[in-house]
Amino acid sequence: MSVVVVTDSTADIAPDLVAELGIHVVPLKVIFGEDEFVDGVTIQAPEFYKKLESSDVFPTTSQPSPGEFVERYEEIGAGADGIVSIHISAKLSGTYDSAIQASEQLAGEGPEIRVIDGKSASMGTGLTVLAAARAARDGANFDEVAALADDLVSRTHVLFLLDTLEYLKRGGRIGTAAAFIGTLLKFHPLLGIIDGEVAPIARPRSKQKGVTALLSRLEAAGSIEQAAIIVANDPATANDLATQVANLTGLDVPPSITIGPVIGAHAGPGLVGVAYIVANTNASE
Repeated sequence: MSVVVVTDSTADIAPDLVAELGIHVVPLKVIFGEDEFVDGVTIQAPEFYKKLESSDVFPTTSQPSPGEFVERYEEIGAGADGIVSIHISAKLSGTYDSAIQASEQLAGEGPEIRVIDGKSASMGTGLTVLAAARAARDGANFDEVAALADDLVSRTHVLFLLDTLEYLKRGGRIGTAAAFIGTLLKFHPLLGIIDGEVAPIARPRSKQKGVTALLSRLEAAGSIEQAAIIVANDPATANDLATQVANLTGLDVPPSITIGPVIGAHAGPGLVGVAYIVANTNASE
């Protein structure tokens, strides 16, 4: 018997790690007009970004239904002591709410289910999911895995640069970064996910100046214990950023993770950024 970790496709976890750690991924969907695709199943990131740049149709996205979560939780069934289900911020998607509804529907049946609001997106959620899954693999019990996830959610942050706010605006995920609208015709906005929603950080006039502003913000965060680069389709900037993050933090060069179709539909093709976990200064030595 074991603890099973569930997430959704917006966590952008590589398929090999999903298989290695036994993570269950419930996919969201991306829609171009009348064509619906399952994130990471019937459409992958490279195909999506080509379609995004060539299509006249602005993509929309759709969260999993409570029924899809019920089906996945029942599939896990009696083979687990408990299920820890970690998802994209409730302020960015209804996915968390669907998972909550499913867990309530199954209350008293099968393993205990704990649904956690990751209060982030992409590898901001993914770093927590991976740590929880590794703890579960190594024998942590249900309460320990859930407590670890809660702790990491509170210490995980995301900073990212965009070429435009248009995708966030159209998709309704712009949050308090709406304050930048109308002032960014010649800017590359630096944004963060704060308290689970997109928030404005700075208004650099070029992407390179944006990277400098991002690194300054990262340096101000203090000791960093883990990081990952997130990127849409700007690998050159991502590779350069990874090297600079390693130099700044003293960590190994962080992996570059391509954001999937659902996050890409809301961020656009120019995103590059970093997800990172601030060291727990309250941890006992």
